[in-house]
Amino acid sequence: MNKHLPIFILTFLFYSFANAQNFDVRKLTLKSDVILLYDQDSIAYIDDVINDHTTNHFYQLKAVTQTVKNTVGFKYANTKLPYLVENEDYFKIFEKGDCMGIGYATPIGPRPKYYGMLFLQKGAKQYQVIGIVENRNPFASWQDLIKQIQSVSTLEKVKDPKERYTKSIDWFLDNNVAPDENFVKYYKQKGILKTDTAKLNEQQLAKARALFFNGNETFLDLIANTNQTEIKDYYLQKLKDISFQSEYEFGDCLRFRRVVCMLTNDFNNNYDDVNRVLSDLLTKDELENYKKKPIMLYLIDLIEKKTYKTGAFSSSKL
Repeated sequence: MNKHLPIFILTFLFYSFANAQNFDVRKLTLKSDVILLYDQDSIAYIDDVINDHTTNHFYQLKAVTQTVKNTVGFKYANTKLPYLVENEDYFKIFEKGDCMGIGYATPIGPRPKYYGMLFLQKGAKQYQVIGIVENRNPFASWQDLIKQIQSVSTLEKVKDPKERYTKSIDWFLDNNVAPDENFVKYYKQKGILKTDTAKLNEQQLAKARALFFNGNETFLDLIANTNQTEIKDYYLQKLKDISFQSEYEFGDCLRFRRVVCMLTNDFNNNYDDVNRVLSDLLTKDELENYKKKPIMLYLIDLIEKKTYKTGAFSSSKL
């Protein structure tokens, strides 16, 4: 792999796409005019030195394993594909921590083929690399990602905004992903949405609820106005799960406190409430672990006794 990183590089090591995908397939696909799957041995890295402070960087493909998307008649042969490099073409002004590399054991026997995928965007004069994915998974493991990309590509063909909105929501749900802020703002701008939350039909709402109760809490805002008791019971069980742990990390205590605040309407919005002060102690390092469990159990008991009014359910509170 070339030492330079493009502005949008997405690298996967030892993981399957189904379990470790951590980039926005929908956005990257919609922004790309061309998507190519290639054997990693078929890509060349070219540095074109311009002067004492500028070098242009390019990819060049010798062969393509599969054309996943091509809406502009792109031909890869000998095409130099520019990409941007940090501290060369763009600069991030912040202190960076140390990075640790991951080594690979040298395989015994014939060297296996590894694959990558380029995402290209057509500019006025040339194609720009806006994304690259590489991993050491076998060819078959790429098929799920390819199918996902192809399903996104079908959305581009839908011209009616209302139909595209509905089909996009279906895509989000089918891929266990909640609609992002940009998506919601766009359709609110188009007049299809009236609020800052995506609107779902009955079938979509049922699917979103199933995904939420199966553990994907990013769907909370979409189902917040449905069965309040079920949502409260879900989070109450999460509090109990944390309280039963033998050890508490800071993140456990912080989540516990935030869920408690949501389920008590922030202690009826009383910042001087003694129980609110008690909940704040959970995130204090001075309080030893064994002293936190009684506080947790006490707060859970308050919620079960409905001492406080339940607050509005919102992911922004968690």
